[in-house]
Amino acid sequence: MRTLSDPKKIREPHFAQRGGFYTDNPVDLAKEIAGYFRNAKRVELGGTIAGMVCPHAGYAYSGQIAADAYKQLEGLSYNTVIVISPSHQVFFPGVSVYSGGAYRTPLGDIPLDLDFCEKLTAVDKSVSLSDVGHDASGGGWEHSLEVHLPFLQVVLGSFALVPIVMGDQEFQTAKKLGGVIGRYAKLGKTLVVASSDLAHGHSYAETKQLDEVAGAAVKAYDPNRLYDRFRDGGFEACGGGPITAAMIATQTMGADSSQVITMRNSGDVTGEKSGYIVGYLSAVFYSSTDTPSAPKHTGRKREPVEARTTARTPSLSTDHELNDSERSFLLRTARRSLEHAVKGANMSCPEAPTDKLREKRGVFVTLKKRGHLRGCIGYVRPYKPLVDAVWEMAESAALRDDRFVPVDAGEVDNITVEITVLSPLKRLTSPDDVLVGRHGLLITRGYQAGVLLPQVPIEADWDRETFLEQTCLKAGLPPDAWQDPDTIIEVFAAEVFH
Repeated sequence: MRTLSDPKKIREPHFAQRGGFYTDNPVDLAKEIAGYFRNAKRVELGGTIAGMVCPHAGYAYSGQIAADAYKQLEGLSYNTVIVISPSHQVFFPGVSVYSGGAYRTPLGDIPLDLDFCEKLTAVDKSVSLSDVGHDASGGGWEHSLEVHLPFLQVVLGSFALVPIVMGDQEFQTAKKLGGVIGRYAKLGKTLVVASSDLAHGHSYAETKQLDEVAGAAVKAYDPNRLYDRFRDGGFEACGGGPITAAMIATQTMGADSSQVITMRNSGDVTGEKSGYIVGYLSAVFYSSTDTPSAPKHTGRKREPVEARTTARTPSLSTDHELNDSERSFLLRTARRSLEHAVKGANMSCPEAPTDKLREKRGVFVTLKKRGHLRGCIGYVRPYKPLVDAVWEMAESAALRDDRFVPVDAGEVDNITVEITVLSPLKRLTSPDDVLVGRHGLLITRGYQAGVLLPQVPIEADWDRETFLEQTCLKAGLPPDAWQDPDTIIEVFAAEVFH
């Protein structure tokens, strides 16, 4: 049944938790995904990617296989990403397009492309706006869509989402869905992702045999032939319908080629080749007849000093600055988190008393012991409300800074807390615009990133060039990487208080 979208409704992450499909800690999550991307390789396709097939198991099992496909999107951008998933929790006829306004992950909210969603559901009654298959209100939480979103956030940054769950695996359902997606999707602007694992529960040898048939069918890029082999049991795929729909959609968009990127199974990943084995495949669908939609790098433009204006210098506006009471509240929150994490005190994160403390902001919590650094962890990007972020980062700085052993209970009374609240990031066109003492730095190239707070170069007595070099080193890059036109330099201002 078709209902109107509720733009204020957000689908919460249900499978992001310790011991779940992936972690709920955004810092650890970003690091884990970056590690998968570092181990993945680019494939020379020579055309524009329209869609892909990716697995949806826990990251420990299929994360690398998924990253092998998502790696091919590095440097690209899409206005809309459509993720088509099977329903594991509830059977229903047709297709469900989530009726809310956003999907949430530990890395932030992804807004839905409400216009695209409305168009899809206006064409055929088998495709409806509904919560069925998405969350508990619709019969059960579905993991096979959710687990892809952090990968997409890391590799693409911002995009609008169309979240689709197929309630049945019938060919006519896949054909209708693929056709209507292809009608509105545009090559180079829209990406279609089919979510599917392969064979389940067979021996290692049987799984390999079945998955080879699946791989050949995906590579052949013939949706009718693929579905026939799937229906007849030639191979297994919990997302056979989504793969078929994605093939039809991307061919309608103009794609003409398919390439399997990786095919492995859980036995290959864990080394345990007995017991319950699950197969995984990643592949891309692309147009081989056009120019890839990769960004063009033109190098950095260095302007004369007199041409630069202070308009490019980011600063915290008075609308966002915290007052003394709010700063004190955050310091008390960080101290409570420290006591809770290290001493086991029975405390929880307090409710934010003001709107500013409920805003999503980047923040770092720095711990010092007798003037020496004891831990520092934070978010550069605004993932969570400020109070929640301070609570979480205080705990992480005490227990999860890999440079130090965890803080123990005997140290807490000698620990001082410093909080750095960040302004929004600004990308620079010239490194000459970095202002030592006013700017913090985020330097990124590919999936390597390093950040230094604005107080660091002051305390270390660095000039601009040293500040840039040290931030590159923090990212694991050569010290002169800031001069590379492929390196992104972003700056932020900060409020620092203790």
